[in-house]
Amino acid sequence: MGSTSGAGSGISFEGVTKAYAGRNVVDSVSFACPAGSITGFLGPNGAGKSTTLRIAAGLARADAGEVLFNGHRREDLESPGRTIGFVLDPTALHPGRSLQETLKLNAILLDLPPSAVAEALSLAGLETVRKKRVGSLSLGMRQRLVLAMALLAGPQFLVMDEPTNGLDADGALWVRKYLKHFSAQGGTVLLSSHLLRDMQAVSDHIVMIDRGRIVASGTAAEFSVSSRTKAIAVEPDRLADVCERRAWAFHLTGREFLIDVSPEEISRACLEHGVVLTHLSNITESALEEKFLALTSGEFSSRNNTMEQIR
Repeated sequence: MGSTSGAGSGISFEGVTKAYAGRNVVDSVSFACPAGSITGFLGPNGAGKSTTLRIAAGLARADAGEVLFNGHRREDLESPGRTIGFVLDPTALHPGRSLQETLKLNAILLDLPPSAVAEALSLAGLETVRKKRVGSLSLGMRQRLVLAMALLAGPQFLVMDEPTNGLDADGALWVRKYLKHFSAQGGTVLLSSHLLRDMQAVSDHIVMIDRGRIVASGTAAEFSVSSRTKAIAVEPDRLADVCERRAWAFHLTGREFLIDVSPEEISRACLEHGVVLTHLSNITESALEEKFLALTSGEFSSRNNTMEQIR
């Protein structure tokens, strides 16, 4: 089961605004999710992430602006249910139906063959529990079922709110690998999650929202800083001498060096001075968390709830 490949503009949000009780929870939100890529959508609790995704899914109506899929509004697509897969709320399922019945009902609504149900169950790892009632499932198993429903028709777009919530490590890894495979085939993914490191590992683009407004966006690489190299030498004193000769800043712990230059520069210098290395690797330090904390200020931010206030 894969995406419908082909040229397209992906997903675009254009001035989307939504107010509740006179307050804008989504305020003139504009950003693009390029075709064939994964866009990570980040923000603290109450920032407007879920409302934005619900508007994309047609579960909430925007007061202004619009969401376009390859330049078309959702309601103008020939078959929205087949074109877009949504993973939004794993609790919004009928507890009395079995997993297989739930997927069969969706397949009937989308005019899909029975084989689509079997394929979705297999893809989400649910074959052995297909006759279980939804009400008896753990959160992780419900999450797998919602994923199976989203993938049932082989959509071109995936819009996902916390898809790894409740999944074990193996399930979360499978989701990340599948999303990479999906986007590589031309699919477009908009993904919301609180797991910043996982988000950075899977996303091609990052968009941050706070208090209803977009506060930052860019490629995932722009939120990373590669600044140091880890090196281990047979003779640490000789490597330290090379660093001092070149005026390289370094930190030494035992025989492990952290040096503020590229691996290529270190390799050339060590070759020149006859220093034997047993390890040489680049260390990428994530700047995503720092950027996130610097730019967001949600109602429940830890910065608004200091330890001094907890008595």
